[in-house]
Amino acid sequence: MEFCTPFDEALAHQGPPGVFLIDTEGALRFQVTWTRDLHGRAPGPHEPGWRWVLCRDKGSGFVQLVLVTSPTLLLEHPRLELRVFDAPEPAREALDALGTPPVAGTSWA
Repeated sequence: MEFCTPFDEALAHQGPPGVFLIDTEGALRFQVTWTRDLHGRAPGPHEPGWRWVLCRDKGSGFVQLVLVTSPTLLLEHPRLELRVFDAPEPAREALDALGTPPVAGTSWA
């Protein structure tokens, strides 16, 4: 998966732990709102390492794929159910299996 800009790629590799969402063109884009929210919920310190997370909204069932650049940044969230992957391929396969739009009608709990 590619990043939307060299800046976003540099943040992922050299910046503080953060969250990257897939934009409408299919590229990874740094998401400041998610990142600030998660740092507020889990201030750290955080371990380095990328994880690919499927986030299911508990209210709507909508699922999106998220890259977190620390495995300890997104361990839980009150509005989301999470499935964590070490690599993007199995995460993308699981997301694609949900169809379009990606909705998981039943809880993952």
